[in-house]
Amino acid sequence: MSNDWSFLKNFTHARIALGRHGNAVPTKELLNFRLAHSRARDSVWQELDENKITHQAFVIQSECSSKKEFLLNPDKGRKLSQASKEELQKLASRGEPSDCLLVLADGLSAKALHTNANGFVKEFVQEMKMSGLRLGPVLLAKYARVALGDIVAEIFQARSVVMLIGERPGLASSDSLGVYFTYLPKPGKSDSERNCISNIHSRGLSSEGAAKMTSYLVQQALKLKLSGVDLKVEYPSEYTRILPL
Repeated sequence: MSNDWSFLKNFTHARIALGRHGNAVPTKELLNFRLAHSRARDSVWQELDENKITHQAFVIQSECSSKKEFLLNPDKGRKLSQASKEELQKLASRGEPSDCLLVLADGLSAKALHTNANGFVKEFVQEMKMSGLRLGPVLLAKYARVALGDIVAEIFQARSVVMLIGERPGLASSDSLGVYFTYLPKPGKSDSERNCISNIHSRGLSSEGAAKMTSYLVQQALKLKLSGVDLKVEYPSEYTRILPL
């Protein structure tokens, strides 16, 4: 019986069946590992480039003033700077409360936002129009953590918030996005009150498919008036297609 399991490489990004040279892995695999690790580190430190977001978005910032401060002080990334808060209050006063607010955030991978956000935003905006739900202004948040979306949504009196944020880079992907959805957002919401759609990147869930899933999630949540662990959603199969390896 053969012990060869290299065929499994066709079904996963995990580092399996690498082979060996004596007691070590082949040099090529070692170099590939170091390259992936370097890309992940670079992604964490990369700054957000507003010009790479093609959809018009209102730029805001957390209490962090630098990438270093963002990484060393997570709590500051969950709070809105005073200047941004005042600007958002002015913006919110000029419009009506929305059904959903979309916040684009750099999180731990601005590269993920640069690479995958535009396709998501275009599809999501279109899906929301088709659903008849009112979408508030699109916001672009710098040095932001997930909970920042709750503060922003409360200012706009939005019924829900979608936080599209750069995920922590891994060795398989350094540009993966995640969606965090919260119904009736307000400061103090726990992670158990959110729904997550993850692994949105070129070798995972497509941006367009993720946008359709998110729109479907928003509609179901607003209909049932809940989110998080209490919300069970069965997505249509055409939305959940994973891109080929």
